[in-house]
Amino acid sequence: MKRWGIIGLSTMLLAGCNLFGGNDESEETPEVEITDESLSVIPSVPSEENHYSSVLKDGTYLHGETRGYGVDTGMNRSNLDWFELGLEEVAKDTFDPESYYFQEGQHLTRGTVGSWINRYDEEQNPDGFNPALGINDDDAELQESIDARKDNPIVLRNILEHNYMQASDNGTYETEGIVIGLALNSVYSFTYEGNPASQEISANQQESIGVDAAEQIVERIRNGASALDEDLSDVPIIVALFSDKPSNELNAGHFFMKGVFEPGQGGNWSDIDQKHVHFPSSEANNEHQYDADRFSQFQSDIQDFFENHVGVVGRARYEDNQLAKVVVDINIQYKGQAEVVALTQYAASKAEEYFEDVPVDIEIASMSGVIEGIVSHHPDADPFIYITD
Repeated sequence: MKRWGIIGLSTMLLAGCNLFGGNDESEETPEVEITDESLSVIPSVPSEENHYSSVLKDGTYLHGETRGYGVDTGMNRSNLDWFELGLEEVAKDTFDPESYYFQEGQHLTRGTVGSWINRYDEEQNPDGFNPALGINDDDAELQESIDARKDNPIVLRNILEHNYMQASDNGTYETEGIVIGLALNSVYSFTYEGNPASQEISANQQESIGVDAAEQIVERIRNGASALDEDLSDVPIIVALFSDKPSNELNAGHFFMKGVFEPGQGGNWSDIDQKHVHFPSSEANNEHQYDADRFSQFQSDIQDFFENHVGVVGRARYEDNQLAKVVVDINIQYKGQAEVVALTQYAASKAEEYFEDVPVDIEIASMSGVIEGIVSHHPDADPFIYITD
């Protein structure tokens, strides 16, 4: 049995401790000759996730040109979180975090992305990737009919850009890689005459429209769609296709395909086998019985720990049909700090018992939503428990 260290969360944040265990000594950021003194990078800190170091401007994090656009398009939090974090995971296959630095997208503006995800219109929006309603009749009522919308659904929902930087010979950081995420509706939801309506979009439709849009987007970026005065003709570009789940679903969407566009070449496309599953659920029982059973045992042990009700739910991510990570939310009726410490220790031990081979993050919160404790368990690394003060 591993020994679990316990520290106060506020103390941990002030001390800058490593959230995910491992070596306590921070890694040195590689020395680079940078003459632009306004630019710097955040020194890397070891973590199981192996996050990129970020490029700063005058000590400030640079937000992307389209920051918040996913919220504006109606993507829910779970979809948007994985759309952003999963895109970073896609990047790691090509852009090594040891030699590249991360920056939110600076090349595509909000206006550019907005025009691309709106419906095509020969005069008003010739750059739109989503289909026109497909009716040439001048009758406005016919053009807005429910059948027209269902026959021509909006598929491309959002576009996200990440930039991957390296130190250049002229003493600055330059874009040496771009990753574009295309969020594609699995269900097109809209309102007609005050009533909700929807149209399912098949996986084949998502793939066809996503691949076509990706090819054109890469061509546009190479031909000057960037808002910056930077030549991107020789920069590798990756486009990843993301299936966006409806906002009323518990599970987040997933990436299902990526294309690697080397300079002067078309896309080299490959499938991504990824899925999110909720515990407990019939889907988990039917498709991942072993994992559903061990989560059920974990849940039962936690709920038996207190005489008061304890809510326990889990979210799992599968990669290539293998369980890659579990995130657990535990809700308690808070009564005292000693209770929180005891439950957090117990949850940590049970995570190790049932999910020894899988990374597990556990968040313990009171019914009011206040976070009381955090557990981070990773195989082959020193785990930690954090208790709020």
